[in-house]
Amino acid sequence: MKRRHVRMRPMAFVLLLWMILTDRAGVALVTLAAAMLHEGGHILAAAMMHVPLSVLRMDFLGARLDVSGRVLSYGEEWLLCAAGPVTSLLCSLALSPLWRISSYAVAFSCASLILGLLNLLPIRTFDGGRMLESCLLSFCGEATARSVLRACTFLFLFLIWAVAVYLLLRAGDGLSLLFFSMSLFSRFFEGEYEGGFFQKVRSGN
Repeated sequence: MKRRHVRMRPMAFVLLLWMILTDRAGVALVTLAAAMLHEGGHILAAAMMHVPLSVLRMDFLGARLDVSGRVLSYGEEWLLCAAGPVTSLLCSLALSPLWRISSYAVAFSCASLILGLLNLLPIRTFDGGRMLESCLLSFCGEATARSVLRACTFLFLFLIWAVAVYLLLRAGDGLSLLFFSMSLFSRFFEGEYEGGFFQKVRSGN
């Protein structure tokens, strides 16, 4: 059985450790649990589709699974990418009856909901971006697909940044969202949006 590896960037590890150590309300742990279930949805879908996974790469902007020894179709990639957000949304819905009983259920449900909806945005390296790209590549050329995805990525990154600025100016909150959007913008302009959530060799459907 081939071993799977988990790799985390040093800055991501430091940030994660800092969040856990300074989190008195348990929000960081709840969010981390929601993120782990999200990734678990991808891993479960890969196992059900007999897709071999070799490496889980993590940084402070998210995670990426490396696929090895298998050429995936666009349809398979779409299903693998959709599995994470679907898992998050189902977990959020499943815990809704417990909202009156536990504040942790509310926090976990909200974290899963936000994680699921955020990942459905058509931003490259997000699940939604990979899903859109797979659909586009099934019907048009690579150049057209990349142009459309690049335009969608820029538009939605700008919207996230605008919301963060609005919250920061009107409510004095949203600093973490602003940092998140600026980090994504830096990657966008540096051209680091190569590959995606599932790094692999691709084929047609």
